[in-house]
Amino acid sequence: MQLINIDQKWPECCSISTEDHIKESLGSPMKLPPALADKLADKWANECEDDLLALFELMKGCEYKEAIRDNSYNSENDLDSFFVFTVYTPANASDWAWTRDSFVVVEIGAGGDPRYSAYGPAMIFDLCDNCLGDTQFFEWKLGWWAEPINQDRYDEKDLDPLNDRISSCYSSSPFYELEQLTYSKPAWSDRLGCFLARFKDCSFPVRLMPIEPCY
Repeated sequence: MQLINIDQKWPECCSISTEDHIKESLGSPMKLPPALADKLADKWANECEDDLLALFELMKGCEYKEAIRDNSYNSENDLDSFFVFTVYTPANASDWAWTRDSFVVVEIGAGGDPRYSAYGPAMIFDLCDNCLGDTQFFEWKLGWWAEPINQDRYDEKDLDPLNDRISSCYSSSPFYELEQLTYSKPAWSDRLGCFLARFKDCSFPVRLMPIEPCY
């Protein structure tokens, strides 16, 4: 599994593997009844919603509803492909992000214009006792991490405040934050196998690498 795609020429274009991100955050998709799987191979999930709602009710013993349907393209992200996601919750749920026993349906796009792209067959994930808000599913931005090039001479703890600022927890746009803190755009080093940069508030040059969400 390779969660991060490195773009050595354009560090701002490093990306998260969408397929691997979904596996890490949601786990393995459900094995569907053959008849439903055949329908989803040719139709959008919301075109098969009656079948999905009936399946969810049969599995969990309660009525379900669609809580949200959206495309990841509509939000800032570092994903390498976009996808449509639909969240189904028990009908009496008030907060879809923090409701247990929800289902998440994901349809991954093949690239191009999201309005006209081909999308793969829907994958359905049963969150069981987990809440979607706990899965890191919505962690769609890469953070960055800096270390001294020469760790024998410099204390990496000196970088802690800067590493906090270029993390996805601190900033909604970690690479933009990184650009504001460094003298120039990070440059790739084949010898060291990482990006190199110099922070304005640091007395030594650093290694830099994008880091994946904390699953």
